[in-house]
Amino acid sequence: ALRSVGIPKPERRIDEYSFELSGGLRQRAMIAVALSCNPRLLIADEPTTALDVTTQAQILDLLRKIQQERQMAIMLITHNLGVVAEMADDVVVMYAARVVENAPVENLFNRPHMPYTWGLLGSLPRLDADMERLTQIPGQPPSLLNPPRGCRFHPRCPIAVERCRTEMPALRDVGGGHLARCFRAEEIASGAVDPVAITAAVGAVMK
Repeated sequence: ALRSVGIPKPERRIDEYSFELSGGLRQRAMIAVALSCNPRLLIADEPTTALDVTTQAQILDLLRKIQQERQMAIMLITHNLGVVAEMADDVVVMYAARVVENAPVENLFNRPHMPYTWGLLGSLPRLDADMERLTQIPGQPPSLLNPPRGCRFHPRCPIAVERCRTEMPALRDVGGGHLARCFRAEEIASGAVDPVAITAAVGAVMK
């Protein structure tokens, strides 16, 4: 298993302690442990955290290679939207322990239907846009011990209406298998609510 994930001299490495390995080798060793039972699904929780950019790319290439060779599914859990864009076929966005959006990766990045997702994407630096500052989502994440009534994102949402404060929206299909947990998702999908305006509204709240 160690050899299959690219660890050199596995017969020697297997007797070494974790503090004797680099960050990249520790990640490879964890992947080897996960693969030892020949799973049909590999769950990779933050597989690139605390790794330098070069090592991150190596780990992602390794995951792709393993997935193709073993024909297994991979569930990536990450806050790195660059990794999501590069690796994922389908994306599930969660907020306060609830799924708020689920869509194919291209649909999600090109046309998200949930204000929280727009806030996440607005926080990314872009080379094709002149931005004075990155968008910030106002407020703080809610306590899961005492979550707000209604939509859990409404205290931070720039387009929340009264219904958002009293009712929990259902996760529903807004077209093409794109699921969103937002009462205004259809307005966003149709263009009646401009996603660019949502991002601008978030930025205005922060000023």
